[in-house]
Amino acid sequence: MTIEGAGAVRGSRTRPALWACLAAGFATLFDATVITYAAPAVSSSLGGSTAGVQWLLASFSLTFGLGLIPSGRLGDVYGRRLLFLVGLGIFLVGGVAAVAAPTIVVLVAARFVQGLGAGVISAQVLGAIQDLYTGASRLRSLAAYTAVGGLAGVLGPVLAALLLGALPADTAWRVVLLTPLPLVIAAVVLGWRGMPGPRASAASGRVWIDLPGIVLLCLVVVALTLPVVEPGLSGRSGLAVAGAAVLLGLALVLWEKRYARRGRLPLFAPALVRSRGFVVGNVVALLWFGSGMAAGSAVTLYFLQSPALSALAIALVFAPGALARLGGSLFSLRVVGRIGSSATVALGLGLQAALFAGLAVAAPLLPNGVLFVVAAAAQIGLGIGGGLVEPVVRATTLSFAPAELHGVAASFLQLTQRLAATFLVALATGILLTSSGISTAATLQAALVTCAVGSAVALVASADPVFRRAGTRAEAAVPLLDSSRSTTRT
Repeated sequence: MTIEGAGAVRGSRTRPALWACLAAGFATLFDATVITYAAPAVSSSLGGSTAGVQWLLASFSLTFGLGLIPSGRLGDVYGRRLLFLVGLGIFLVGGVAAVAAPTIVVLVAARFVQGLGAGVISAQVLGAIQDLYTGASRLRSLAAYTAVGGLAGVLGPVLAALLLGALPADTAWRVVLLTPLPLVIAAVVLGWRGMPGPRASAASGRVWIDLPGIVLLCLVVVALTLPVVEPGLSGRSGLAVAGAAVLLGLALVLWEKRYARRGRLPLFAPALVRSRGFVVGNVVALLWFGSGMAAGSAVTLYFLQSPALSALAIALVFAPGALARLGGSLFSLRVVGRIGSSATVALGLGLQAALFAGLAVAAPLLPNGVLFVVAAAAQIGLGIGGGLVEPVVRATTLSFAPAELHGVAASFLQLTQRLAATFLVALATGILLTSSGISTAATLQAALVTCAVGSAVALVASADPVFRRAGTRAEAAVPLLDSSRSTTRT
């Protein structure tokens, strides 16, 4: 698919903005793909515990969500360029701190900073696509963004594995974390030239941001995640954490109601949370995304601990799965044109749930070498399914958002996905790794069962009539989805 095709709505003026979005998306997604491969070397180099590894893998998603909503709202009012460049700056600072981190605590803190920057960036990327494109062009642009993720999923692990194999462990993981940073600098240049500038409404007055609501929501997620990361929490300490989660949840509900009564836009914007289709779309997206992230982390960590397999072998054998995701996203329009949006989403989610369940059954029955081959084959199916689901679920869910809330809606969708990933990645890796940090076939099976259940629930939710009807309306609004296949360039 060509970028020119994706920019058809407003011509050549939109192409530089899309290139900036894709460059930034590649940089942040590349960074997210390499951290799992670097985790064992980090643990060895800095003496990280199992909990430290869990936080290392989950921390990025937590603050990613924290940065989404305020920056999405600010981007709606002031334009995308400034917020886009600020996000890239935050991400760059966090990346430098991560490379130089002397302890795993500092490294996790740096990943929190990077996640915040990535959230600010992503809000502008998805908001700009919403602003600049409609109909078929919007779906193509979202598919291009998904394809960029697939490309990052291929190149990131392979490059990380090469560096981990060629350099001493203490140095290798630092170089791995350094590799995305030149791409960030390139995205700064492209963003300065291509992203939309300030809007006329920028001088219209103060913009209210529901920061207390965002902080309370993230604290709820942390409180729910702590027992997963720290399984030793029991007795009074466990009850205290559970009580804190309940109180924080209650405080969040009360605050949101009060904030809305004051005439301001709360984190849970009424126009969005009262939309059944938008809520269902978020449930589908968060369970699909969180389960996929968790299973990917668990499977990769399991095989990285096998003495018979090198990181490079794992990256190369799993690379076709990332390429399949790339292909699935590029052909998503044609599949939708053939079988419809609802069937496309059901196909992708059903495939994911079935493959996770199949791997769970196979894990304790097959020797590691055979299981590795089976897992690699499964990655291809998972990649195809993910490539089909992502652009369609995003486009359908965001179709419920009014024009003035494009950035907020896109950010909220990413927020729910990232917070789900924070919890499910921590849960799956906690199930996988024993107290000594070692995984077994039985613990891998348990982690995969958890991910299969999450995917199955997403499949059931996607059958909601309101969500299905929205997908049908989207097809009717996009004439290129049906018989005009020749205009969909690949």
